[in-house]
Amino acid sequence: MKARLRAIVLALLAGSAGALSGTPLEASLHAPTDRPDRLYVVLFSLPDCAYCVPIRNAYLPALPDDPRFGARVRIREIVIGSPRLLTDFDGKPARHADLAHRYGVKFAPTVLFLDARGAARAAPLPGGDGSGLYGGYLESRVLQALDAGAAAPR
Repeated sequence: MKARLRAIVLALLAGSAGALSGTPLEASLHAPTDRPDRLYVVLFSLPDCAYCVPIRNAYLPALPDDPRFGARVRIREIVIGSPRLLTDFDGKPARHADLAHRYGVKFAPTVLFLDARGAARAAPLPGGDGSGLYGGYLESRVLQALDAGAAAPR
């Protein structure tokens, strides 16, 4: 908890070049040797989305540092409307815009919680942190998604 809070505060106060430029997180969704219980936490963003910055630079990177989540969580980013290619869950190339359309994402930020096959494990988390409660909402959805993955048949 303290590490996550520290990461959030540092990212928000630092104003680093990455935070200002909106440097995206890794986008590849394919990992053929991945664990079946892996959770992909996928941020759908836009290039000039101010609400995306704290999610991208503080909230999401703190998840793997949490001992409850650790290696079970992979963080990815898809830029809505982008023609850029990434490797989809099936190992084939896909455009960011096509993935946003497939998952019905129309605005940013939206965070999805997907299994290693690309199926939803928890409800989407739309919107930014306007009230200071985003970390709690994110944590709740990650726990819900991990529980759903543990209960799913293999």
